[in-house]
Amino acid sequence: MKTKRFSILCLAVLLGACMVVPCYGQITMNFDATQRGPEISPYQYGLFFEEINHAGDGGLYAEMVRNRSFEDNVSSPDYWQEVNGASISLVTSDLLNSAQGHALSVTTSSASSSHFQGVSNVGYWGMSFVKDSTYTLSFYAKVSTSYALGTVKAQLQSADGSKILGESILPTSLQRGTWEKYTVSIKAAGTDEAGRLALLTSQNGTMYLDVVSLFPYTWKDRKNGLRPDLAQKLYDTHPKFLRFPGGCYVEGQGSYDNAFQWKKTLGPIEDRPGHYDKNWGYWSQDGLGFDEYLQLCEDLGAAPLFVVNIGLGHGFSLSMDTTKVLVQDCLDAIEYANGGPSTEWGAKRIANGHRDPYNLKFIEIGNENYNSGTSDYPERYKMFYDAIKAKYPDITCIGNVEAWGTDNPSWRNDNPVDLVDEHYYRTSDWMLANYDKYDNYSRAIGVYNGEYAANSGSYGEYGNLKSALGEAVYMLGMERNSDVCRMASFAPIFTNVKDPTWPYDMIHYNAAKSFCTPSYYVQKMMGQNSEGQNLKWTETGNSMSASKHLSLGSWNTQVSYDDVKVVDGNGNTLFFDDFSSDKGWTASSGTWGISDGIKTESGNSTPALIINSQSLPDNYTITLKARKNGGDEGFLVGFEYFDSDDYSWWNIAGWGNTRNAVEVCRHGAKTTVDNASGSIETGTWYNLKISVKDDSANFYINNELINKCALAETPASAKAVFQSAQLNDAGDEMTLKIVNPLDSVRKIKLTFKNMKVDGGSVIRLASTSNLDENTMDDPEKVVPLSETILSRTDTVCVPAYSLNIFKLKVSDAVGAVADSAQLSYHQEDADKYGYLYAHMNSSKEITNYALSRQGDAFNDLLSGGEVFDTKKYTTTGGMRDAYVGRLQNGQFLLVGTDMTSRLGWNSNHIMDMMLSPDLVHWTKEVKIDLKSDANLKALGLSSADDMTAAWAPEFIYDPQTKDYVLYYTVGFPDRHRIYYQLFDANLNLLTEPKLYFDPGYDLIDADIQYNEVDKQYIMIYKSELTKHNLFQARATRLVPSNQVIGTCQWTINTDFDYTEGSDAIEAPSLYRKIGDKNWRLAYENYSGGGYSLLDLDEHCNHPMNLKRMEGNVQAQHGSFLKLTEKEYNYLLTWDSVKTLLPVVQSYDKVSTSNILQNAIDKADEALGITTTFEENITRMNEACELLKEANAVARKSLLDSIAAGKDADVTGLIVNPQFSDRSEGWTLSAPFTTADGKVAEYWNTNFDFYQDLQYMPAGDYELGVQGFFRYGSASDAYSSHNDGTEKLNAVLYANDTVQPMMSIFDAHSYSYSPYTYPDNVSDANIAFNTNDSYHNTLRFTLDKEGAIRIGIKKNTYVYNDWCVFDNFTLKYMGNSTGIHDVYNKEHKVDSKIYNLQGMRLVGEPLHGVFIKEGKKYVN
Repeated sequence: MKTKRFSILCLAVLLGACMVVPCYGQITMNFDATQRGPEISPYQYGLFFEEINHAGDGGLYAEMVRNRSFEDNVSSPDYWQEVNGASISLVTSDLLNSAQGHALSVTTSSASSSHFQGVSNVGYWGMSFVKDSTYTLSFYAKVSTSYALGTVKAQLQSADGSKILGESILPTSLQRGTWEKYTVSIKAAGTDEAGRLALLTSQNGTMYLDVVSLFPYTWKDRKNGLRPDLAQKLYDTHPKFLRFPGGCYVEGQGSYDNAFQWKKTLGPIEDRPGHYDKNWGYWSQDGLGFDEYLQLCEDLGAAPLFVVNIGLGHGFSLSMDTTKVLVQDCLDAIEYANGGPSTEWGAKRIANGHRDPYNLKFIEIGNENYNSGTSDYPERYKMFYDAIKAKYPDITCIGNVEAWGTDNPSWRNDNPVDLVDEHYYRTSDWMLANYDKYDNYSRAIGVYNGEYAANSGSYGEYGNLKSALGEAVYMLGMERNSDVCRMASFAPIFTNVKDPTWPYDMIHYNAAKSFCTPSYYVQKMMGQNSEGQNLKWTETGNSMSASKHLSLGSWNTQVSYDDVKVVDGNGNTLFFDDFSSDKGWTASSGTWGISDGIKTESGNSTPALIINSQSLPDNYTITLKARKNGGDEGFLVGFEYFDSDDYSWWNIAGWGNTRNAVEVCRHGAKTTVDNASGSIETGTWYNLKISVKDDSANFYINNELINKCALAETPASAKAVFQSAQLNDAGDEMTLKIVNPLDSVRKIKLTFKNMKVDGGSVIRLASTSNLDENTMDDPEKVVPLSETILSRTDTVCVPAYSLNIFKLKVSDAVGAVADSAQLSYHQEDADKYGYLYAHMNSSKEITNYALSRQGDAFNDLLSGGEVFDTKKYTTTGGMRDAYVGRLQNGQFLLVGTDMTSRLGWNSNHIMDMMLSPDLVHWTKEVKIDLKSDANLKALGLSSADDMTAAWAPEFIYDPQTKDYVLYYTVGFPDRHRIYYQLFDANLNLLTEPKLYFDPGYDLIDADIQYNEVDKQYIMIYKSELTKHNLFQARATRLVPSNQVIGTCQWTINTDFDYTEGSDAIEAPSLYRKIGDKNWRLAYENYSGGGYSLLDLDEHCNHPMNLKRMEGNVQAQHGSFLKLTEKEYNYLLTWDSVKTLLPVVQSYDKVSTSNILQNAIDKADEALGITTTFEENITRMNEACELLKEANAVARKSLLDSIAAGKDADVTGLIVNPQFSDRSEGWTLSAPFTTADGKVAEYWNTNFDFYQDLQYMPAGDYELGVQGFFRYGSASDAYSSHNDGTEKLNAVLYANDTVQPMMSIFDAHSYSYSPYTYPDNVSDANIAFNTNDSYHNTLRFTLDKEGAIRIGIKKNTYVYNDWCVFDNFTLKYMGNSTGIHDVYNKEHKVDSKIYNLQGMRLVGEPLHGVFIKEGKKYVN
């Protein structure tokens, strides 16, 4: 490699002369060959190609003719021009074949041997012709019968046609009336970087052209191949895989017709119809088709990664039934790529010219289709996953997670997945801050970083060195964690400089030339040096003091600032800026400028932000003037800006110009620490002041104190350099990668243990400024510097703004020493399959079970019903704080607080212990009543009245005593303390209550786990001080050495202090995910944030990656237990038995079949008898199968009954009427949300939600559902309900009979002020399933046997409208005359009258159509 220029500083470093350049602060890295990390993934770095920015057509795909098939525009032949007076137009008849929709008609009337006429094509912003190069022209043509058979020639011309650069004459004449293919070679006699192609004739008449193609020499001389310079650049990155063909390109926009469809891209180019790439605004010829992508993978030595459409696109979705076709398309694609000659699609591949399989390795199921609020992705994903794995179990399946809106995406469902695809388009600073992002990531699911780039903030015009170094740092973090980050690909790769729709890319080009950004060279250097096993190291001196700065900004608001002044604590002016110039500020985002000495933001960014370069001292005062010019909110004044993830700002007139607040962001998590109501006026200047002194800050508007707060903790010091290191498989070479993103040289001392290092080399990417970038005119401003031999390896220097890759010669490397903690954890988790979350119900004092395979999304069993009869097993009739654990003998123990809040919050003094062999049968119960005389004495209390509460019992096995420690919170008049007792495996209590932990302040909810890494017990507990904190204490023993006396020594870990700002949190539960060294902390946010999941490192420190528990779970205080596959499936079977049993019992009441009773008896036996776990499994499985058979028999009997005209409840014929299995059985025009109790909701969207019941007998039916519709927001809907303008747009329907859904305000048991109507899905669940409200009914007649479509739909949209429903029912009312004048008096019928728009009428209209009792009438 070479460079055009480099600094004296860099040259000195390359020569190893650290002493002749200023190096700041020595860093020491200590390596030990025995301390290893994960192996680098064989697919660590690859490429992602998408047809965007004319990356394919007009880019990598070598075709030079644009609009070769005349399909780009249906009304005109774009990019074709008449030459010398010819006339051209599109024709749509007598075409070449069915794939082609248009051809070009070229009519000449004054052509001659001296005056050739015809057409020209300019290609993609000009065609590049190189002297002595040969170009291959092919086209299809025919001529009219009047056309004289004369000379046709093809020319390579300059852009204006004045210069002929090459010419060939067709050796044969064009055929009359018949399409024929013509091919000719043209050698260029000259060079032109922006020429054109011309087809000319000397004869008059009309000729018709189609599929006009011009190719230069292609990479590897492939037919229909690639542009050599661009393809070679891809090859040089040594990619391990290629993801294709997108991106949004896979999805399409507006219609599936606009999506990539691989089968239409096979075969000769004339058989490919092409499609409109609506996402990126141009026609795709599909010349770069499935075969070409796969061939590119083969030529690159990269594994193919094919992204498939799952029936979801931009602005459209396909039905589940239609999506099944796409599932088969996916299987066919795999067969085409990998199948042998005996397979249908493998044979087609061979027929198309590729004998050997392409070895397709990866399938990504969808692209960015699983974002927040998208609910049916898991179902679509599962359709593909199950089909793929059934036929091709070795294919790696990649799932989608949130692609935007969060830095902590998660797999929020219970489906198996091999990898998940995370996308991060962020700032360079974000990437530096996330170097350690994956250090504490769960290893349960692998990550593919499918799209990432530092393309936010100040990246320059094309992409500067600063952004590239940010990406390099992020890549170092990924490869250090290659056990979880198994694949990564930068995005996008290409942009034609004439179409920079997405301007930040690796490679830029025009028709003739190309240049690479620093980001490309980072990818190339990292890709060429990614192998071996990670080496761990310890280090010292690698930190930079965090400096804070002033920032100014706005949020979707146009603002002006002036006269910014900062004075230190001694009254000295640090700086004053009247914006007479534009120096000292860096724009992070927004549209900023200076006009008349005023700094102005004129855009709508969220946020728009500029940062001042001056560092701020500890004490200072900021004054400035600010004016709002337009927009929704006010000003953002940052008084402690560290980086994009760590800052504090004063948000003036935020939240729609209603509040003034101080917000603090640390590690990307933002909280509000002080707020007050307030607003500002547009066009008015305000004097703002922020005074920071010691640990507090005061905030003033026009000298009036508005806000005040304590300063947040300064974020941890930033690293000076970022590193990764690997030892190759042979053990003779170490690769050390170091990024220095700062402006000074860094000296690094290296020490080596259990290995010898002698000599090596280095290659660097560096420049004198991190803002430097390459351009077409200066393509080598930032390029890798030539490899240099190192004279010494004990100390190295790295230049400012540089990526450095050292290759060090190694000998005598000792092998890795096994990680004892990891081995222990692997042994513990070897047979574990999934998770049980045993918890209190969020709205009832009962115990629920929820299951999850992956540990992020949990689903309640029994639809949130109680696991056991709470009243039977408790004294008070309620249980809280469920905790389930495994005993050493394999038994399970559940402990909980025996209480119900209706008796008062100080009534709880009993704790229950319940023993089970299988988590569903309970064989022994022990109650501990702390108000017994003996226990009161042990607690040191003279009266039961002195005990305020007993809370949250848990237990843990003690290997020292070989007994179990039961610990719980006890409330005393002054504060709560933690007490404990020992018990054995038979639940015999061995000790009286003993004090366990008392830090001197109020605390509750302790959870204790053993950390093998630190050989310590970790206690997480909630402090009941004024703040809502989770604290941590540690101990080496569970009980004192004398086993029964006193308390063991718990040491508080002062480094652990977790809070969610002012939110109230409690009930911590600490557990390790399967196969992971890192920990997870779960807790309840009862300020409305929901049940929360937080990642901790292997030492149970450094909280990060906060997320809320997903799934259909009514989460509250609970615990987590890892289950074997047998245990997990047993609980699922038990759930099926418990769910099916009442269904079969209801059928049995009207049936005489012995099959039903036999199934019921078997289920009663399985649920009532317990012996061994294996025997319990057998009984439960048998019961489940019999119940399924009985259910099928009952359904058939029911159909037979109603076929005979008998009344019957036929709800059993509806598949999944209560949504206990999400959308199973239902067809959805739009995704819906299921929530508590499986309640279904649609918010802010139109929908059609239905199910077809086949072969239904003729007769009268009654369809029912619980649900309501809200016409807009709560306030708007209430107003329209009262004034008569409410339109009930959501309707319940059965075939053609419709009935408007009830208004949310039709239930009279609620009030508007205070607002008690349902306001969320949890409220709706209570309204339906507890309060039995909102019953909608619809009578209809089926005139003859056939299908019934039942459902709810809404075709008219009103902002914030809301429809929620649950519990469909269907009754067969007999086969009457079909006249509905007489109703069953017990049946509630909606007798209200509506117009066709769903608006309620006060009476029947005099004229027109109206709806009454579900039927249409006309007056």
